[in-house]
Amino acid sequence: MRVIAGKYKRRNLTTASGNDITRPTSDRVKESIFNMLAQELHAVNVLDLFSGSGSLGIEALSRGANRVTFVEKNHEPAQCIQMNLDSLQVPNSAYSIVKSDVTRFLASYSSQEKFDLIFADPPYKSPWYAHSLEELEKAKVCNKNCTVIFEMRKDLEISIQSNIKGWSKDDERIYGKTKIEIWRKREEI
Repeated sequence: MRVIAGKYKRRNLTTASGNDITRPTSDRVKESIFNMLAQELHAVNVLDLFSGSGSLGIEALSRGANRVTFVEKNHEPAQCIQMNLDSLQVPNSAYSIVKSDVTRFLASYSSQEKFDLIFADPPYKSPWYAHSLEELEKAKVCNKNCTVIFEMRKDLEISIQSNIKGWSKDDERIYGKTKIEIWRKREEI
């Protein structure tokens, strides 16, 4: 796995061993995601949920993101994120790594930091997809006009609960067994 473009272009990334812990995003899917986001990456704050090796957050940093918060509950992938950031010599001020379950992280989120872009790549069999937007909304992690990128199995759908306002699905792409959905939180008028 490697960084595709930007400051750290062509640099290799370490991944956790075994597919039972992580499922790295393929270069094809990652390139497509970042092509869709090209104009939205400059100086944004990014939240990388279910980070795995950190490849999506690191790609965002490489392409101009201001800061990334990585959330990963498993020890080995969290160590890979740190090793990747160290090998790229990313300044400590540009990231934080939170070793936590995503649901617990969001339920206890109390920081003033808000995010412009959120990556969510849970295990494909995770029940988290069913209530993902509700958890993000309750946690108040989104800046106005926030973009959320979900990576999932192609037969899954993100749904909006009736109490969630201001979200819309802007795009959907399928790559083999993988689907990318792009959701946006619109500033309420």
